[in-house]
Amino acid sequence: MRPRAVFFDLDDTLIDRAGAFARYLEDLRSRHPAAFPPERRDTDVATLHALDARGHTERTLFFRQVTLAFPGLSLSAEALGEDFAHRLPSFVQPQPGIRSLVEWVKARFKVIVVSNGSSRMQRAKLARAGLEDVLPDVFLSGEVGASKPDPRIFTAALAHVGCAPAEALHVGDDPVRDIAGATLVGMASCWVSGGRDWPRGLPPPTLTVSRVDELLQVL
Repeated sequence: MRPRAVFFDLDDTLIDRAGAFARYLEDLRSRHPAAFPPERRDTDVATLHALDARGHTERTLFFRQVTLAFPGLSLSAEALGEDFAHRLPSFVQPQPGIRSLVEWVKARFKVIVVSNGSSRMQRAKLARAGLEDVLPDVFLSGEVGASKPDPRIFTAALAHVGCAPAEALHVGDDPVRDIAGATLVGMASCWVSGGRDWPRGLPPPTLTVSRVDELLQVL
């Protein structure tokens, strides 16, 4: 296919959010050893990942659940949320080949980031990933007031680039928020599967790649 515009999700598409989250958890454990005894490391880390659900758990709920699950943690839910917002972006690492991928796509198409999350958090991640200067056009749920799969965040980005839905491709890792959301507004979609199987019962994506850098082979 040959779109006029390409929209990118951020977390676990252009940025290794899973890796950054894992590094944040190790940092949190090291700063609060009373709440996270070494002998419980594997169990505690698994619990934290389950509560986070790849970042899909609503953040206020996630922080409350963590403080309830780990009563030895000397932070309130509000303080944990501030700690998370301040520290997590520092664990984002530039991914090999991603900047060159973005530059290749930008040379051929209009490019927009469409991501759920707060302005503070997502823009800090972009900067840490070394992508802030090559991705200036960013539509964030915390700024737009609508989260994927809500059509409003997609239509706002479409209006910005002056494209009809059928002229744009959205690339993301989440079957519902990214792929179903894009499909709902009439956009083509590319699922970054990470080796996962497509969930039953959902309309399939237009394209599927295992890693986002494989986009070069299908555009």
